[in-house]
Amino acid sequence: MPHFARPTTVLGLAIASVLASGNAAAQSAALPEIVVTARQRAERIEDVPATVQAFTAAEIESAGIERPQDFIALTPGVSQVQTAEAGDLQVVIRGINTGRDAETNFALVVDGVLQTNPNALNQELSNVTQIEVLKGPQGALYGRNALAGAIILTTRRPGDETEVELSAGYGTDNTYKGGFYIGGALGGTARGSLSAYTRKTDGQFENSFLGCDDCVDYFEESGVVGRLLFNVGDGGEIDIKAKASTIDSGAINFNASLALAEAAAFLGVPVFQEDADAHPFVYINNVRPVNEQDNLNLSIKGEFDVGLGTLTAIAAYNDQDNFFLTDGTSAAFFLYSATASCTASNDARMLDTALPAPFFYAPSGGFVTSFLPPYSPTTCDGYQYQSRNQTDTSLELRLTSPDDQRVRWLAGLYYADIDRDVVVSQGSDSGAGFVNSGFVPTGGPNPTDLLYDDSFGSTVYAGFGQVAFDMTESVELAFAARYDQEERDVDNNVPRVAPQTPGFTGSSSFINPAYDVDPLLTEIPSRSLDFDQFQPKVSLNWEVNEDWSLFTSYGYGFRSGGFNSQGSSATVEAFYSGLCRGPSQFVPPFFPECTGDNRSLTGVSDDYEKEVSKAFEAGFKAKLLDNRLSLNGAIYHTQVDDMQYFNFFAGPFGLLRVVTNLDEVTIQGAEVDFRWLATDHVTILGGYAYTDGEIDRYDGRPYTEGNEVPYVPEYTGNLGIELRFSVGGGGLELITRVDGSFVGETWFHPVQDELVPNLFTGFGFGQGEFSKQNRDAYAVANLRIALEGERWGVTAWGRNITDEDYLQEVIPAPEFGGSFIHDSQGDSYGVDLHYSFK
Repeated sequence: MPHFARPTTVLGLAIASVLASGNAAAQSAALPEIVVTARQRAERIEDVPATVQAFTAAEIESAGIERPQDFIALTPGVSQVQTAEAGDLQVVIRGINTGRDAETNFALVVDGVLQTNPNALNQELSNVTQIEVLKGPQGALYGRNALAGAIILTTRRPGDETEVELSAGYGTDNTYKGGFYIGGALGGTARGSLSAYTRKTDGQFENSFLGCDDCVDYFEESGVVGRLLFNVGDGGEIDIKAKASTIDSGAINFNASLALAEAAAFLGVPVFQEDADAHPFVYINNVRPVNEQDNLNLSIKGEFDVGLGTLTAIAAYNDQDNFFLTDGTSAAFFLYSATASCTASNDARMLDTALPAPFFYAPSGGFVTSFLPPYSPTTCDGYQYQSRNQTDTSLELRLTSPDDQRVRWLAGLYYADIDRDVVVSQGSDSGAGFVNSGFVPTGGPNPTDLLYDDSFGSTVYAGFGQVAFDMTESVELAFAARYDQEERDVDNNVPRVAPQTPGFTGSSSFINPAYDVDPLLTEIPSRSLDFDQFQPKVSLNWEVNEDWSLFTSYGYGFRSGGFNSQGSSATVEAFYSGLCRGPSQFVPPFFPECTGDNRSLTGVSDDYEKEVSKAFEAGFKAKLLDNRLSLNGAIYHTQVDDMQYFNFFAGPFGLLRVVTNLDEVTIQGAEVDFRWLATDHVTILGGYAYTDGEIDRYDGRPYTEGNEVPYVPEYTGNLGIELRFSVGGGGLELITRVDGSFVGETWFHPVQDELVPNLFTGFGFGQGEFSKQNRDAYAVANLRIALEGERWGVTAWGRNITDEDYLQEVIPAPEFGGSFIHDSQGDSYGVDLHYSFK
């Protein structure tokens, strides 16, 4: 059965049965009008010259939108993956990816406050009342990082009446959640609210070596939010918010999928070139993963009528501490084979029963005749530790003209100060536990052998403005522009010391390879760079009649450049400079002279360039059938210079994460979405987006020209049906909703079907080929059945009810000879309850 057959069949039967029932005779209701703040002022969605997907409070509840992944699945042209750690949510909007370890690709605005941390989105959507997803560059208004779009979240405002709500839920995999909200008047003009939430699950995967089902993809998040609103002066308001949250979860739940094509053919072992989509996942790591994140978010926003317009002043402060520690990847390169703990842990019976093919351990020959996987059941692969801590302060001042003028304008200034500490380290596993620290000296339970430790600083200045002019009663022409300047610097914190584990057999003399490049270096020097960009945008909106509007726009987007960890370039040059592409030659050595395009890898640097997008869009918005059907569509064409892309390397040095630039990329596509109130009780909705992204030039790997842009699905789409019926005469309502989401084939790396060498080539394993290391198309269906009273409700839900088996992400490491792959959740079910004391 095709990948989309079961979800499509479920939805098709549901829709067909409703339409066949003859209920379409009722024609009294209409779709609600939606007001958005996409251009920093309240407007009807039809008046905004951009593609905007909006989710109202009613739809957020009926669709069960609780986390960002939920509304992303219902937004054509937008996709996501989440794998490595709690804050690691990779969002793709119209072919432009977030870029792991770089800045995000979209502006995130919560209650009018622009967020500066790229991890800020990936949290519980507690008390969110509206979601707006803007597609295409929004940098003219929202600044740096908004080159792909913007996501605007609006949360519940406390009112004058006291409201108290409780919610709880339980589901499969020992999943439970709870929520609390109280809000209302506090005296005078003040209103306030206090809310709290928690969610916990054991996860679906089991570690067969440790014998636990709550130590792989477990997850727990809790948070508390306080909000105060004050009326000041004539129509003014001050909005103060504070949020604190914590996350405790698993991390790096990957398996390895090999792409050693020549070895597979020569040895007659197909699993050496595995189809990643068919991989049977097993979790056998001996280190229980831990990922902890603490968040504090504070903001104050004031809006004041100053006669000329509305003056908005915003100040925000955010503090996030995040680290994870988990099993390592070093066993395949024998880095710890001579250490006492590794030798003591080599129990042949344990390894013979735990290792999946093609990995094996031969006790008679020791590691010379062994082939161990990453994340193995022994201490021989060491461990990895990473932390990303950020504090930031931002200020914004904006003056906005009244809405009822023929010429509407706004102007503003923005400032942000961002400090981020990033640590990536690897060390030995002695079996005595772990210290959660980037550097652990000899004598500690987990001494450090590889360390990247950098403190990054960014200072951002920006000025922006927009003028919208009604040329006629039905035609608006708008100009917007922004100038961003960003000053960036980095200080390195790695000491000039040798690897700390006795018996460590790595090739570097120091824990950071930068010291190997220059033996006279006593400390790694600081660096600084400036990035700036002018971001103009012009748009035209034509209200053809009361049912149709047409729009078009052309604009720039910008994402700042930045720094990789110092020593990244030195590491790549030291370990990969000898890998050269050439004719197949299975017998070693395979290291011909590297020249030009023959080089396997070039272009990895300790810094990366800014990314600039230039996008054209044209589309329409329609309200048909007496406003019972909304229909929207758009086409777009985007040129991207220096697209930022995440590269992962694994080898004798341990592991390395860097950002590189794809020099020139072209992305084009088309989208359509609809919402049809088929009867007074039945709503059918859906959308489809096709994206064609192509690498035009990539100097780092010139042989990838013409390949697909990484992380970009060929298509995304959704189809759903919602039924609402009164039950009995007591005001009860039965709501049933089925949603299907569809995602096309996806590549995750510029290297796709090319034959490339790897670190095993010199040992006789030949070259690798990655045509099977993509993700197949998949479809997921969700079901919700709710019974709602005036003050209470109960909902039975099912996610991925057809138990679709698909990969969440594939992270190819061509020089390693394979990929790190992450599985997705199967089916899950549960029941939620809520009660209101209004």
